[in-house]
Amino acid sequence: MGKREEFEKIIKRKGIGLLIAGLFVILSTLVTDAVYYFSKKDYTKDAVALADAKTGDFAYVDVSIMSDYFATNDYTGVDHKTYFVWDEKYIYIVDLNDKNREDLNPVYDYSYSEDENAVAPEAKRIYGMVKSIPSDLKKIAIDSYNEMKGEKVLNLTNFKDYLGTVYMDTFETPNNDIISTLSVSVIFFVIGGLLIIAFVCVKARTKKNMKKVEEKWDTILNELDSSDCFHYKKASLYITKNYLISYAAGLELYDYKDIVWIYPHEYRYNGSLSQKSMMIVLKDSKTKKLATVSASKKNLNMFDEMYESLLNKMPDVLSGYTKENKDKAKQLYQK
Repeated sequence: MGKREEFEKIIKRKGIGLLIAGLFVILSTLVTDAVYYFSKKDYTKDAVALADAKTGDFAYVDVSIMSDYFATNDYTGVDHKTYFVWDEKYIYIVDLNDKNREDLNPVYDYSYSEDENAVAPEAKRIYGMVKSIPSDLKKIAIDSYNEMKGEKVLNLTNFKDYLGTVYMDTFETPNNDIISTLSVSVIFFVIGGLLIIAFVCVKARTKKNMKKVEEKWDTILNELDSSDCFHYKKASLYITKNYLISYAAGLELYDYKDIVWIYPHEYRYNGSLSQKSMMIVLKDSKTKKLATVSASKKNLNMFDEMYESLLNKMPDVLSGYTKENKDKAKQLYQK
């Protein structure tokens, strides 16, 4: 395939970016549908009794007696309060959110009532995610339980026998993962949208610049077939007899007669060279950045070759970024 055919194929290509953009939008839609489905799912049907639960389970406990909170903690700015609760058989440690705490008011009032004739309320079922009891909570629970009993009943040795190895966090449910999943959907949608916008901008820029050189188009295409045309794929650049042609972000064509100054520009990260670009300054004083390449040895050698090739096409152009060239360029700008 000749350079001309290759070039025509490049500027007419449908754009892999548009296909990728479509895939991101489709993924966003699928993830959003999945989030909607799982947000409506009733996880309470699959909950297991806390007495039989293990870390990571979604569990329930029917609370018939409860203590006041004995510990507090702060997860991501949300105040958690930790309680002892009892069902008909066992005692457990739970973190109660505000709604569950409010629903348990009758149980709490009964638990601390001094009325011997008080009627026990119906046990209240609460749900949450099961987690391993951390060591700091375990120590607080031991001290609080012993203080509640008025004697040293509980210790690290028998802790498992009394309170097991897990606690239940009612702040979390299986739906908690939906928020993070939804954020992934939003990210996919934004990426897809940005890719579509980029594609539209590239196609619009190409169409606009082709129209500018409509009368010279056949000449440009013929120059692409000439033996003195150079194509640098990694830099997305053609150097013909009279034109500098870039297709990195939509088609850009520059007549050498309109270029007054060129110079390389280096990008450094922590002192090390990371990228290199070719800057051109036009007669209208506009500066354009072209042919950005990563700073591998092979790419830098190619960049130097490309830069020299362009200088050979424009022997009178200002070359290199210096104060002297900056001042001279101002004199060449069209008024």
